[in-house]
Amino acid sequence: MVAPSLRIAHLASEMAPLVKVGGLADVVGALAFEQARRGHHVIVALPRYLTLALPEGWSRRALEPRQVPWGMGREPARYELLEAPDRDLGVLLVDHAGERRFFARAGVYDDPATGEGFPDSAERFLFFTRAALEGLKQIGERFDILHGHDHQAAWAPCFVRTHDAHEPAFRGVVTVLTIHNLGYQGMHDPWVLGLAGFGLEHFYPGSPFEYWGRVNDMKVGLLFADALTTVSPRYASEIQSSPEFGAGLEGVLKRRSADLTGILNGIDDTVWNPATDPHLAARYDRDHLEQKAVNRAALRVACRWPVTPDWPIVGMVSRIAEQKGFDLIEEAAARLMKMELRLVVLGSGKPEYVEMLRCLAAAHPERVSYRDGYDDPLAHRIEGGADLFLMPSRYEPCGLNQMYSMRYGTVPVVRAVGGLADTVEEFDARTGAGTGFRFDRFDSAEMLGALRRALAFHRQAEQWRKLQQNGMSRDFSWRASADGYDRVYQRAIERVRGGRVPTLESVRSRV
Repeated sequence: MVAPSLRIAHLASEMAPLVKVGGLADVVGALAFEQARRGHHVIVALPRYLTLALPEGWSRRALEPRQVPWGMGREPARYELLEAPDRDLGVLLVDHAGERRFFARAGVYDDPATGEGFPDSAERFLFFTRAALEGLKQIGERFDILHGHDHQAAWAPCFVRTHDAHEPAFRGVVTVLTIHNLGYQGMHDPWVLGLAGFGLEHFYPGSPFEYWGRVNDMKVGLLFADALTTVSPRYASEIQSSPEFGAGLEGVLKRRSADLTGILNGIDDTVWNPATDPHLAARYDRDHLEQKAVNRAALRVACRWPVTPDWPIVGMVSRIAEQKGFDLIEEAAARLMKMELRLVVLGSGKPEYVEMLRCLAAAHPERVSYRDGYDDPLAHRIEGGADLFLMPSRYEPCGLNQMYSMRYGTVPVVRAVGGLADTVEEFDARTGAGTGFRFDRFDSAEMLGALRRALAFHRQAEQWRKLQQNGMSRDFSWRASADGYDRVYQRAIERVRGGRVPTLESVRSRV
């Protein structure tokens, strides 16, 4: 679709290629680049983390520092504006001035020394959101769209309808909040409300700011935003249906159902392309799949596995957490180790599951390889060299690795939830249709059953090649996804121009 050019400001806690912890970074980066490519003027506001990498070739300039409203006083902020060399895309870096107490540390969300979330997360991201809005004001533009991502930026729709309601930069602005993962909501003690600039008279049962005696960042964003999106159609339905997926906010989401749209994430098919991927030992495409064997051999060598027996390789690149199904891996470990497969896992996360994976690798070095942390080149090599990719998620808003895997001819085995159900179709040998293998219940026996079906087809070369080519033929690019956001923006613009702008009073009716 062709949409009118818009001035779009994204607020996010991560963005590839500058800073990445998980899929949020890939989504924000790819969406922003695609929007700029199609003619929108895009700025992404990011915290200026200590670990943030500045892209080569981008211009950079300092902006005037600002004093940011902060409770009863103010805190100093400083800014840099980075600009991409070949498109209308900028990145506003937001930092605390003075002692730089919020972002000048190792880690993005978690303390690397403990593996736990930083105890001042409420302050860090409240400051980021308020400071980002102050920084956007001094750019001297009027924005059409203010698009926040997840709970770290969920206060932005509230601030522009309350504290900044009369600011020229946000006059007539449409606010959008994208839910990337409802399992993380940002819940804090009530004193946080004062830092956000609201008195405790606004904190009472049933208010927009109260959630079971605490302040819930995500709830605030869900109530104030003009439009809500999430990252797959199936997940949009799931989070309204039950506490299992809605995580306590299903009632709020159901009441805002008319304003909630599920838009399947895309992938950057220039970065994730086996025909051009610089990280692979050999490039290939759907018509030259024999070269995938070269990458498989290179991955086997990297994992220090023997040549024989030549078992299929199952890959996982993931945050190591219950959400991603590692409790199923733990429960099924003994049975997995009796199957004719090898497992390579890359990721970091919950210490008990990290230790479980280390123990498995130590006890079965000929079968299991585990790498703690995130290594982008290795992630590409796993996608290129593995035969299967396992994603047994408890819930999955969208998932990206199943789409990367299909693009690389690596067959996904997934639990049929959220975006996994939207993107992976069970293979049917009779018709030759399908792209992978699915299981329904969150159950280790069902997971193993799906793996056994996959391994059985892996022994049938003709069927397996058909299955690989089916996946490699799918188009998961950001082009269709960006069309979806254009449609959401235009519908919301019409509502705001029609005078339907939320206020503190009107938002109470949404609770």
